[in-house]
Amino acid sequence: MKSSALRKYLCEFIGTFSLVFFAAGAVMVSVVYSNIGALGSGLISGGIITVVIFSFGQISGAHVNPALSLTAAFLGELEWRLVPGYVLAQVAGSILAGFSLLWLIGPVATTGANIPNEAIGVTPMVALVIEFFLSFLLMWVICGTAYHHRAHMELAAIPVGVTVGIEVMLMGPYAGAAMNPARALGPYLAHGDLTHLWIYTVGPILGMLAGGLVYRYTHAESA
Repeated sequence: MKSSALRKYLCEFIGTFSLVFFAAGAVMVSVVYSNIGALGSGLISGGIITVVIFSFGQISGAHVNPALSLTAAFLGELEWRLVPGYVLAQVAGSILAGFSLLWLIGPVATTGANIPNEAIGVTPMVALVIEFFLSFLLMWVICGTAYHHRAHMELAAIPVGVTVGIEVMLMGPYAGAAMNPARALGPYLAHGDLTHLWIYTVGPILGMLAGGLVYRYTHAESA
């Protein structure tokens, strides 16, 4: 395996660990220590993804998201041969973060897992539709700010981070707002209940692929 690929995988591992640790950790700490609420969770999630992209986007693209890696490969922005390594690194980082939070903070707030708010009537199918749309929009923003040749790729971290933050603030308490199978996986495994994990796996994958397809159409004349 080439050292350049290993560097990319390591970046994806560290980045995904950081994302899950802070995003899920914000939910947990809000319950046990300080009620930072949806606003705080959105700021933390959007902030950490901005930092991650600025830190090593130039190395691996800072995907930290299997659905994004699959869509990037589909769009020709990532070599298909790298996808398995990316996904494995992202999954490993997520799992380590989930169980680290369980050990450090304890079994509270479903270990920060993304869940539909069934207490107010949000069904799994409603959550899936929301997850699809949030992921679609996020991927469309990523394409327009990072992949388009006229975009300022070095500044893409800002609109991407803002988009993540807004989506988490608005829809996190309502429907989970993962937009990322890796964001969901580690906390779900640490929590020990995988009932709703499928929502945050299927929704982001389908949503991001759809976002990539629509980007190809909306930006075709300026390509």
